[in-house]
Amino acid sequence: MKLDDLKAVWKQEIDQTAGVEGPRMTTIVSDLKNIDREVRFRDFWMIFALATGALLYLIFGWLTQESVDLLSRVGVLTFIGATTVMSVALIRARSVTRSDDWTLRSRIEMELEKLQKQRRLMNRVGYWFLLPMLIANGISLLGTHHARTGSLVPDPSGMAIFASCGLVYGFTYWFVRRETKRKWDPVLGRLQRLHVDLLS
Repeated sequence: MKLDDLKAVWKQEIDQTAGVEGPRMTTIVSDLKNIDREVRFRDFWMIFALATGALLYLIFGWLTQESVDLLSRVGVLTFIGATTVMSVALIRARSVTRSDDWTLRSRIEMELEKLQKQRRLMNRVGYWFLLPMLIANGISLLGTHHARTGSLVPDPSGMAIFASCGLVYGFTYWFVRRETKRKWDPVLGRLQRLHVDLLS
């Protein structure tokens, strides 16, 4: 590429940037910074809590017990597997495939990809978070009940625990989806409109 070509590309980038600067751009940048901070904070504490829970469950649910039946061992391993799946889902949602060529357009497209991945993650919270936790907790509760009574059929207190877990998971699903629509969708919509304006 010749120097004149580089000058033309640089001038075009400056013209595009000038066309989208102003209060709207400042607001979007502020929103993106807040969201990025919240995502990092959420991911750190969720992965920390999941890893700590898996470690404690392994120690107190298996390693410190004199005898652990097969179902309880499966419950511990399922819980560790579920926490691994959830941690990987959180980390993968922060990865960006687009390359940064130091233009406003590429930066906006990178932010769009990040927001879309986070929105998809939140909308699918039932698959990557609630379902693995439900399976892991269900097997663990059955394992504990089986070790205590020798039966695989839950008693009334076990059924009450299952029902309580179902209610908590249902509320969590509703709350996360509501927060996604309330907080993420408006910022994503504004960024998409800015991207369209920049391309036009």
